[in-house]
Amino acid sequence: MTIKTTGTEKQRCTVMLAVTADGGKLPPYVIFKRKTLPKEKFPPGIHVRVQEKGWMDQDLVKDWVDKVWDRKPGALRRQKSMLVLDSFRGHLNEDVKKELQRGRTDMVVISGHVTSILQPLVISINKPFKETLRRYYDE
Repeated sequence: MTIKTTGTEKQRCTVMLAVTADGGKLPPYVIFKRKTLPKEKFPPGIHVRVQEKGWMDQDLVKDWVDKVWDRKPGALRRQKSMLVLDSFRGHLNEDVKKELQRGRTDMVVISGHVTSILQPLVISINKPFKETLRRYYDE
């Protein structure tokens, strides 16, 4: 029996989603598993990056802080803020911590064992987002 596929079963991308405490959505940050940026045009406001494994790493975390977090509403006024992250090692890098401190952001780290309980996006957004993204990608 032969099964036809799209050939993209091993494709990978990481999407970093963030919201502010008042419910504002920050622009999505998408990382594709590849060496060069895709040629496709993406909607405005989506930050697209590439990484060989399709994962977030400490350099991309710093880029996310610069391109997304530091440009959120209120950031230009340098208002003190708090960013809640999981314990992924790329988040805990000293350069990332310094970048956040420079922008007057306190970092709060949630232990990996309770992320599924305490991270609002993991609880309410990630599963439906992933399902919708997979459906669009397959189409």
